[in-house]
Amino acid sequence: MGNWFGGSSSGPGLKLSNGGSEVFLDVLALAACELAETSFERGFALLLCNSRIGLGNESFDLDELPWSPGWEAEHAFLLRVVELAQKHFRWELLSYEPPYADRYLAEYAEVVRGYRPPEQPVELPRMWDPNPAEIAFTRCPDHGLFLGDYTDCRLCS
Repeated sequence: MGNWFGGSSSGPGLKLSNGGSEVFLDVLALAACELAETSFERGFALLLCNSRIGLGNESFDLDELPWSPGWEAEHAFLLRVVELAQKHFRWELLSYEPPYADRYLAEYAEVVRGYRPPEQPVELPRMWDPNPAEIAFTRCPDHGLFLGDYTDCRLCS
C-alpha cells in the first residue's frame, strides 16, 4: 500500500512502504521533539509522535500544515528537523538499524526545500490537534519523544 509525504498532493514527494514510513517517522520524531519550541513546532513533533502505522494516519502533505503568515520560520524548523535527523540524532535508541533512512531524509529534504505553502489556510490533517492536551507533550524518559495522544512512546515496545 504505502504512504505519501509530499509538499502537495500534486507536487513532488516521498512514497514509502508502511515499514519505511515507520522508520521515517521515528527518525524525524527524535529530531523534532528535541528542537520543538513554538506551537507550530510542537504540533509538528506531536503529529509525528501520534502517527501509528496501520491506523490510516501516517502520511501527510506539507500543504496540510497550519502555516502562519510568518511561515519562513516554520519552514526553517522543518529543514532543521531533517538536518538533525540526517546527523543520526539519537538513532542509537532505535531497536533496529534504519538502512534506508538516509535516503528517505535526503529525498524529503529536497521536497521541503522546494516547498512554499499555499496562500489560503487549509483544513488541518486529522492528526493535527489545534489545542492538544498538555499531557501529550510529556516526554518518554527513555527516548525523549512526546507521548502524544496515545500517552505512550512510539519507540517503546
